[in-house]
Amino acid sequence: MVTQQKVAIVVDSSSCLAQDIIQDLNISVVPHQLISQNKTYRDGIDIDPSEFYVIQKSKHVTFTTSGPTPGDFFEKFELAAKRHQSIICITVGSQFSNATLNAATIAARLTYASYPRTRIKIIDSKAAAGAEGLIALQAARAAKSGQSIEQVVAGIQDLIPRVHLLAVLDTLYYLEKSGRVPKTKAWAASLLGIRPLADLTGGKARLLGKPRGKRRAIDLLFQTAFNHLGDRPAHLNIMHANAPETANIMYIRAKAIFNWQEVLVSEFTPVMGAHTGPGLVGLAFHTKTIL
Repeated sequence: MVTQQKVAIVVDSSSCLAQDIIQDLNISVVPHQLISQNKTYRDGIDIDPSEFYVIQKSKHVTFTTSGPTPGDFFEKFELAAKRHQSIICITVGSQFSNATLNAATIAARLTYASYPRTRIKIIDSKAAAGAEGLIALQAARAAKSGQSIEQVVAGIQDLIPRVHLLAVLDTLYYLEKSGRVPKTKAWAASLLGIRPLADLTGGKARLLGKPRGKRRAIDLLFQTAFNHLGDRPAHLNIMHANAPETANIMYIRAKAIFNWQEVLVSEFTPVMGAHTGPGLVGLAFHTKTIL
C-alpha cells in the first residue's frame, strides 16, 4: 500500500542539500539571487555552487545577494497547493535574512486567498546552510511517510534547538569586501594564518576560536562537535565551498569517530558563500530523533 503524502515541503536555496536528495524527497526549493556586475543569477538554477566558487576565486568578482521575492515563494506554493492538502515552508533563520521570512509570509497570504482549503505553515528554522538542510530533510522524510501537518511541524520544532552548524573560514577577504570585517582584521588574519571557527546555531553567529592553520581549525571543529554529540547516534552534513578534497577527508574522519546514522556531503550554498568565499568547510549535525 502506497502512503499518500499530505504535506508539501518548501525550503529556500540557502539550505545545503544535494540535488538527488531534493528530487527523491520532492522538496521544492525557492532560489535566492546572486548579483554581480549588473547581472542576476538565480541560485542553483542559473549558477551552481561549483561554478560560482570558480568565478569568485579566479576573477575575484564581488557578489551581493538578494532573498527570494513573495512572487518566488507564491510560484512554489501555488504548485504545491494543487497537489497537497498542506504546505510547510522552512526558511533560513530570520537573524540571517528576515526578508526571506517576510517574503514567505506574504506569499502564504496570497496563496490562501486563492486556495483557502490549503493549510500553510511558515517556520523560521533559526538555522542556515547545512543545518537548515538537515531540518528540511527530516521534515521531507516525515511528510513522505504520510504524516499530518501537525506531526511534521512538531518534529521540526523539536529538532530546531538541537541542530548545530560549525564552519571554518579559509579567508576573511570576502567578509572584508562585503564590509562585515574591518580590513585591518582581515589583513592580520591572513598574515598570521588564522582560520576562524564560527558557530552558527540557534539563529546566532559566534566566533569559537582563531586557530592558526586549517588543520588546527578542523581539529577544533571536530572536537567541538564531539563535545556536543559524544557517542550518541547522529546525522551529519559536511559542507564545502570548492574544497572537495578537504570535505572527503572530513567525511572519512567523521565516519571513524562519530556514532553516525548518516553522513552527507554537500556544497556550501553560494548565497552564503558570497560573503565567506571559497575554501570554507563546515559540519552541521544533530542527534537522532524517532519519527
